[in-house]
Order: sequence, then C-alpha cells, then structure tokens
Amino acid sequence: MSAHRSSPRGVLFSLLASTLFAGMFYLAGIVSSSAEVVFAWRVLLTILCYAAALLHPAARLALAVLWRRLRARWWMPLLSLLLTGIVGVQLWLFMWAPMHGHGLDTALGYLLLPICLVLGGRFLMKAHVSRMQWLVVALAAVAVAVKLAATPQLSWVTLVICIPYTVYFVLRQRFGLDGAIVFGFEMAVLAPLAVLLLVIAVPVHPTPLEITALAGIGFASALAMTLYLGASSLLSMPVFGLLGYAEPVMLVGISLLLGERMQGADGLVYGILAVALTLLAVEGFRAARRPRSGPDRGASAA
Repeated sequence: MSAHRSSPRGVLFSLLASTLFAGMFYLAGIVSSSAEVVFAWRVLLTILCYAAALLHPAARLALAVLWRRLRARWWMPLLSLLLTGIVGVQLWLFMWAPMHGHGLDTALGYLLLPICLVLGGRFLMKAHVSRMQWLVVALAAVAVAVKLAATPQLSWVTLVICIPYTVYFVLRQRFGLDGAIVFGFEMAVLAPLAVLLLVIAVPVHPTPLEITALAGIGFASALAMTLYLGASSLLSMPVFGLLGYAEPVMLVGISLLLGERMQGADGLVYGILAVALTLLAVEGFRAARRPRSGPDRGASAA
C-alpha cells in the first residue's frame, strides 16, 4: 500500500501525455492507412521502446515485480487479460475515430471519463475529494448535461471510452498494476494480434511522409502512455481524473482542424469546461505552495 499525493511531477506528466495524445489523434486523421494498420504499428513500435527500456536495471526489476504479482493469485493473469483487452480496444478506437468523423464523439467520451474517474476514486477507492474538486465535477456535469440536452443522441464511441476506461484505471490502482511497465506487458500480449492485422491488411505503398507519421504515432504512444500511467500512480484518482480534461479540450480543437463541426450549444459546453479547468488550475497552484510536512489530503491507497 502506498500513498498517492498530488505531486507537481504527476501534473506535468499528465499534461505532456495529453499533448502527445492530441498530436497522435491528428496524425491518425490524416494518414491513408487503415485504423487496424495504424493500431498494429503503434503496438509493435511501443513494444520496441519498452524492450529498449529493459536495458535499464530498474525496468527489469519492475518487470520481475510485475511477474511475481501476476503469479501471486490464480486470477491475476485473468485480470491482466481483461485490462489488456480494454486498453487494446481503446488504442484501436483512438486511431479509428478521427478517420471516420467521430473525433467530437471521442472528445465527449474523454470529457465524461474524468467525472467517472473522480466518482470511481471516491466510491471505489475511498479517495478524498476536496470541495473545489466537487465544484469542478459539478461544473463538468452541467456541461455534459447541456451537451446531451442539445444533442440527445449519445454515440457508442463515447460510451466505449468513458465506462471501460474507468474500470481499467480503477482496477489497475486497486490491485497494484499501475506501474508504467505494465503497459509494456499489455502491448506484448497484444503483439500477436498486431502481427496478424499487418499480415491480413491490404498491401499499400506508403509514402515517406506516411511512414514518418506512422513512426511518430508509435513512438509518441510509448512516451505518452508511460507519462499518463506514471501520472496515474503519482496522483490521487480524483486529481488524475480532473486533469484529464486537458486532453478532450485538445481533441476538440484537433477534430475541428480535421473538418468536423460543432453543434449550436457546444460553445457553451466548452465555456463551462474552461471555467472548471481554471478552478482546477487555481487549486493546483495553491496545493503546490502548501508546506509538505504530511501526506496530501487527496491521498489514496493502492
């Protein structure tokens, strides 16, 4: 069991990861390869990055600890397979959505995800949620309610993101599977599927620009997920969830850049979210200036 405090390093990791994810989202929207091919290369290049990381003794030690943890109980490998399945679907969907005009649906899913994470952290992990964080959750809930009222149809893309991903992060932290090396292990499990997708894919002749974009997606994925999962282990679940609002705001901008259009009430929705993000930033600044003589009140156990 280890306390998670809302460290500035965790905040930085989360914001950098969000920026990298937004860049990958844009690249996925402009490449000519299928989502399955992009997903496959993303998995394989991520594995290469983690394989290189294993040259460091600390990474090998983390892998050994993970292996002992998976062998500790008979159901831990099954739990690992469940988590791998969830993250595999998310990786594919993140590549598929901008290619097929579902960028804004994806953004809405990531708008709902922080609310789900805050509530999951509070009621499943018993994490502390401050008054300001509850206010941010309330503002975000109002924003999402306005969105749903203006556009009653809720895309399956949105639901596939916000619900399974909440299960993924809560279970990772609950059972001590929240280290960065775990993601590399999950990618290794997905490797046979990635190879199969490349074998059965329709042959194409990619341009140098296409190859560069695919490589950029793969390497950015490894770095972004490492930062993102690192943030999840450095921050309490509520703070980690609330910081997640940076990514969907960026995804909205990318979706518009790729040619999608907002509905009438979307300006109000994102205005409310901008206020929520501002409040979160103010609280983070105040927390950073407090003396660190004891555990953060936002601590949660994993």
